[in-house]
Amino acid sequence: MRTPTVRLQRIPLLAIASLGGFALLLAGCGQTTAVVGATNPPTATAAPTDTPAPTNTPAPTGPQAAITINASGAYGTGTYSFSPNSKSVKVGTTVTWTNNSAAPHTVTSDGGPASFDGNVGSDGGTFSFTFTKAGTYTYHCNIHPYMKASITVTA
Repeated sequence: MRTPTVRLQRIPLLAIASLGGFALLLAGCGQTTAVVGATNPPTATAAPTDTPAPTNTPAPTGPQAAITINASGAYGTGTYSFSPNSKSVKVGTTVTWTNNSAAPHTVTSDGGPASFDGNVGSDGGTFSFTFTKAGTYTYHCNIHPYMKASITVTA
């Protein structure tokens, strides 16, 4: 048979052990320790910012002319063309190509008095070039080499 004193001895030991663990836990919460040679934890980085909108090129002030890039045939399976295929303009005219197709294109000169090379994004993208020298300019699309056209610039 056990005596009540044995029970009294077990309870205080358990209580002391519990309080001791709790005391150690509390002691660790209020302090920070530095480890020599340790690196700092990574800090949060700022979220990427949106790319600023491109600034618009000022509208040309001289004469204007327009050429469109069109698609024929089913969506995505047709052929593309510059329209009109040939155009005459005066020196100082700014020609703007507008892409009415779902595919990107280029407007790339084949040579002539001056060279130009512009990307024309799909669905309404544009490229403009001001012709400052008289002559005949042939051009094509680098993506679709069968697309060819010309511009004659007169004084």
